[in-house]
Amino acid sequence: MKGYKQYFNGLSIKNKIFSTNILIIILSISIIALFANIVSQKAIIEKAVKNSSRELVLIDNNLQTLITTVEDYSKILATDYRLQNELYNDFLENNNLSTSSHYVGGLDNLSMKKTLSEVISNIVEPNTNIKAVSVLTSNHQWVDVGFADNVVASRIFGSGSEAIDHSFQPVLTGLMKFKFRYEGDDNVFAVTKTVIHKDTGKTVGLVVLYVKETVIASIYERKMNYKGGNFYILDQYGKIISSQNKANLYRDFKEATSISIPTSTEVETGFFQGNGSEKVLVSTHRLEPLEWSIVSVIPIDEITVERKEINKLTIWVGALCLLLAFIVSYLLSRSITRPIFQLSRTMRDIRTGHLTVRSSYQSSDEIGYLNDVFNNLMDRIEELVAENVEEQKTKAEIEFKLLQTQVQPHFLYNTLETIISLIKLNMKTEAITAAKYMASFYKISLSKGNDIITLREEMHLSESYLEIQQLRYVEYMEYTMDIDEEIMSCSISKLTLQPIVENAIYHGLKRKTEKGLLRITGRRMGEEVRIEIYDNGVGIEESQIKGLLREASESSERAGFGVRSVHNRIRMLYGDRYGIELESEVGLYTRVTIRLPFKPLREV
Repeated sequence: MKGYKQYFNGLSIKNKIFSTNILIIILSISIIALFANIVSQKAIIEKAVKNSSRELVLIDNNLQTLITTVEDYSKILATDYRLQNELYNDFLENNNLSTSSHYVGGLDNLSMKKTLSEVISNIVEPNTNIKAVSVLTSNHQWVDVGFADNVVASRIFGSGSEAIDHSFQPVLTGLMKFKFRYEGDDNVFAVTKTVIHKDTGKTVGLVVLYVKETVIASIYERKMNYKGGNFYILDQYGKIISSQNKANLYRDFKEATSISIPTSTEVETGFFQGNGSEKVLVSTHRLEPLEWSIVSVIPIDEITVERKEINKLTIWVGALCLLLAFIVSYLLSRSITRPIFQLSRTMRDIRTGHLTVRSSYQSSDEIGYLNDVFNNLMDRIEELVAENVEEQKTKAEIEFKLLQTQVQPHFLYNTLETIISLIKLNMKTEAITAAKYMASFYKISLSKGNDIITLREEMHLSESYLEIQQLRYVEYMEYTMDIDEEIMSCSISKLTLQPIVENAIYHGLKRKTEKGLLRITGRRMGEEVRIEIYDNGVGIEESQIKGLLREASESSERAGFGVRSVHNRIRMLYGDRYGIELESEVGLYTRVTIRLPFKPLREV
């Protein structure tokens, strides 16, 4: 968390605004999408449960209609007067065998078969959903009229009186395997109806109507709203008697599907079973009065396929919204931060020294007000800087004049004392030499009132000073000067070297117990001139080195005043990158490096 906070704080304002807006928008879209997904899934599942329940009710109605229709056809067939007459005549013949020893069943008569075929043909395919019809006579014969295999019928239903149901109502059997003459075995349901003669009330036979299982299956196959769903019809024992997958017929439902249907007294039940992609919605509907159950099994993935489409639409809409949000956030952050960046660039230009640069952004908003305040502030700062520069210049000139007033009388007094001493010692030649060097020193130091002279002139001035000092302190010092001719014409502020040389003598070499060396060297380095004054005197403490370049108000020592004055004049004339650098080790040496721009005097 701390690292993320540091990373966020390191971003620009533009990126902070942009990333914050995008984060808020992404979070909002994600929450809305999640909420919509949950709500839509719940609504779709509720809709699926209702649809499934409604489908089962419709299947129940259609199945009841089909069964009722088949039962009605069985009643119609059983009461048809032609069928009754043929069966009744057969009944009479069966009970009067003594009248003819050569009796052959009446139904073997071709005319009778024709009559029965005409009656039955009206209620079988293609006129109805009934595949075939079998007729059992009172003399225990199964009539061969149509597609039904009478041998199979005899084996399933029997041929004696036990085959005839005396309840006189149509009876629907369970699922069975039955053979048809031209199509082979098939799965069928059968409706049986006892034939009662309408005049005598005698039981004269039995009719059996066959309905294929595929007819039952076609009812719910037409009602399927979900492609991956499955419907099952179970008998009272939980056996599958109708299914889209015919391999499941006659199997226990739990064994075939691994789904347990809880025992319930309710007509309709619904529940979910399984986990993940195997989760299914199971809906049941009890079919009264057959004690059958209609079961639908729908995978949850099929139910939520609409949700997937909604999710795709949500993703597309979210992506478009996010793209629009990117564009709007970018434009918004850019419109806010662009004037800030412009103000920031102006500040960078000012920091590099371009104090006259100003921000050009104009607006009545807060940033426009900030720009106006900044420009006014810089105008005031520029005025103050100009005033400060002028004050510093005046101060430097005053310090320079003060330095001159300090150096010249002091040097003049000491030099005259030296000349007098030389004359008293009858060293007239040395006295004359001292006088010449003093005259040269003052000639150059006056330099017709010019404060900027050539390095050559400054070196002559320093040489005159050193020669006179060597006459006075011959036992303390000796000096060397090595200046490249290339830099001799460069400009330098008058009396730049003399205060440094004076410090080296009085505060370095003079305090040494043995004779010391003062060395002045000058070289060009690129576009700079570097003059080095080195002495192997007593050195300077590190704390004193820092104090030598501080403001004059912080130190009253004359040595510090001279060095500061030279340093300040160089920076004022040439800029902050130039000036004096000090390096020293106590008891070993002191090195003062003066850095100046390489500018011949003619360019000044």
